[in-house]
Amino acid sequence: MKVAFVNQPIDTILPPRQNSVGACTYGVAPILAKSCEVVVYGSRDSHEGWGPQLSEQGVTYKFFPSTRADRWLFQARKKYSRLAPGAAPLSTSSLLHPSFARQVAIDLQSQACDVIHIQHCSQCVPVIREYNPKAKIVLHLHAEWFSQGNPRIFAERLKNVDLVTAVSGYVVNKTKQDFPLIANRCEVTYNGIDAREFTRDRDYSAARDGKLKRILYAGAISPHRGLHILLEAFKTVVEKYPNVHLDLVGPQGNYALQETFDIRDQALRKSVAPYYAFKPLSLVKGKLFPGSPNRSSYKFCLEEMMPAKVAEKVTFHGWVGHRPQLIEHYYQGAIFVLPSICNDSFGIPVVEAMASGAPVVASRSGGVVETVKDRETGFIVEKNDAQQMAQALLRLLEDDALRESMGKAGRERALTFFTWDKVAEDMLKRYQTLSGTNVVSAHSASLPVYASAHI
Repeated sequence: MKVAFVNQPIDTILPPRQNSVGACTYGVAPILAKSCEVVVYGSRDSHEGWGPQLSEQGVTYKFFPSTRADRWLFQARKKYSRLAPGAAPLSTSSLLHPSFARQVAIDLQSQACDVIHIQHCSQCVPVIREYNPKAKIVLHLHAEWFSQGNPRIFAERLKNVDLVTAVSGYVVNKTKQDFPLIANRCEVTYNGIDAREFTRDRDYSAARDGKLKRILYAGAISPHRGLHILLEAFKTVVEKYPNVHLDLVGPQGNYALQETFDIRDQALRKSVAPYYAFKPLSLVKGKLFPGSPNRSSYKFCLEEMMPAKVAEKVTFHGWVGHRPQLIEHYYQGAIFVLPSICNDSFGIPVVEAMASGAPVVASRSGGVVETVKDRETGFIVEKNDAQQMAQALLRLLEDDALRESMGKAGRERALTFFTWDKVAEDMLKRYQTLSGTNVVSAHSASLPVYASAHI
């Protein structure tokens, strides 16, 4: 069987600067290559210095450049999104590098693939189908489609898809509800982690004996992650449990409103609007005085809301590109916290934290409730509820036995259900069903097919 993965032109597939979609491709492709012939497509713009083609772990990676027209259209559409908060998300726009999609479609025609697995970019589906009428097309959704998108356009794209799969039951159920005609060919394929990065057991005795306990957040420093809610909760935590430190790991930069919040949720969009407000004076100061603080940034707003006694217990580490360093953060954190106020599609950092043996406190956010088992591997709290989050964090800080038992349960759950090996095995079974072929898997273990979110 021959399988192709088509990534969004904005995805970075190869480490160290992968995004979550690129990590999915990079995680499963080498495993599938043990049983299939695998080719992966990406944008050369996102992989400078790699050349047009390379082979690694049995996988052929092919990178096509964006044209000047592609880049112009992308920048124009991006500026339009900033000026029109109600615009459709850029990630679903037909103006997202159309020439790249055609180059990939033409090359795929010469590859004669049995299955073409398209990572989220539904706008690539029509042209790929045009050049590859006999291939089975899988569209893999890594996020929900918001109401500001045009459902008629999505429906037209879905006509050309043989299977829709999504990273959580939350996204699957919403897609089925919005597009009932594809309900019988829309299934769950969870994201995963690389289990090889989490082979060592956590030293729980060190956490019990040590006075200082660390709370970790890993992800974007962006309003949709609700870090302002976390810091409100942390103020309460510090008052009652002073021997604590909060580590915030991740890149700065606001994710676009259109990519994180449904336009129908006006109350939530209004609550984060101040963090997205355009502040021309701050922009001018930043240009004139590059070393001055960016007063319009979300990070600056977070720093301003903390009193001195709290601020000294918070560290912004920025983006950590060295994987072993990031893994060490997971192992050093006594508790992992995800305060999202959006609906997360999956949340890979949550599962990575669980794999390290850390209990999780997370808001009731989309697909996160399918990975974190409330009161078994951590606590699920309501979104935007700082006091509830504070109480959950304090309970884990103050109870060593509970923290350890939840951490162990989370580690077992993560390494049982959410690894790239499991994801690849699931994909292979679905490819076989679609193409009517029978490929012998390189894995001898009998692994579950995630056709349901209830695990």
